[in-house]
Amino acid sequence: MSSQSISQQSKDSSNESITSTSSSGSQKGSFSRIVSDLGKKLSRRQEKDTLVGKNILKEDAVSPTIMQAKLALEKEKQQDALNRKLGMRPSKVDLKLRNILKPSDSNDSLNQSNANLESSLNFEQKQTKLKSILKRRSTRAELEVVGIMKATNVSPSIIETQRRLSRSIIEDTLENKLRNRPDVSELESQGIYFCETVEVHTTFRKSEYNRKPDGDVTFKHLTPQLKVQIRNELNTYKKNEMEIHQDAAGNTCYHY
Repeated sequence: MSSQSISQQSKDSSNESITSTSSSGSQKGSFSRIVSDLGKKLSRRQEKDTLVGKNILKEDAVSPTIMQAKLALEKEKQQDALNRKLGMRPSKVDLKLRNILKPSDSNDSLNQSNANLESSLNFEQKQTKLKSILKRRSTRAELEVVGIMKATNVSPSIIETQRRLSRSIIEDTLENKLRNRPDVSELESQGIYFCETVEVHTTFRKSEYNRKPDGDVTFKHLTPQLKVQIRNELNTYKKNEMEIHQDAAGNTCYHY
């Protein structure tokens, strides 16, 4: 064997040893990096009590029988809560009356028949409500007494004369009250004072005080039926129970 071949073999063996050394070093570096990442993740993991509180892990101290009964009880509670909420949800007709649901635009014959049936039911319900409202409305004579409507069985000239007469009476009454009103000295003797200066106070800016109503206020959840009921109760109270001056009966505002 020549000296040239021996030197070539020694070079090849040295290159192979360097390559194996570098590959083993890179493998050790990647392994140490994996171990370091795993250690960091394990150091950041949550405790067992935290996982049990979040219902990720189950308690080991409880027997399987008790745990099964507890899970069944929780499932039953959730089912009861769901049934209660489903029982309180508004009907489809109510949602359509409040314009939350829209009629279906499908061309399917079944959907079309259901839509026609629901529209007929809605029309009948509205007709019944309208009849009940019309039954409770005030008569023409009552509206004439409170000054909302004018009498039709009297000639227009007499009505105009009455209007002018009532207006002149009101003007005379107002002039008498202004003529007989107390002066400033009498009011001050009674402890009544009027400040001649105007004071302007600052208030919160829009960014400091939210003036918008609450998103869950009552008037946003009123159904048309409740609105009609509230309006009727208010009109009945104003007509029969509210104490007002007899001369102010014509100024009472009724809601229709």
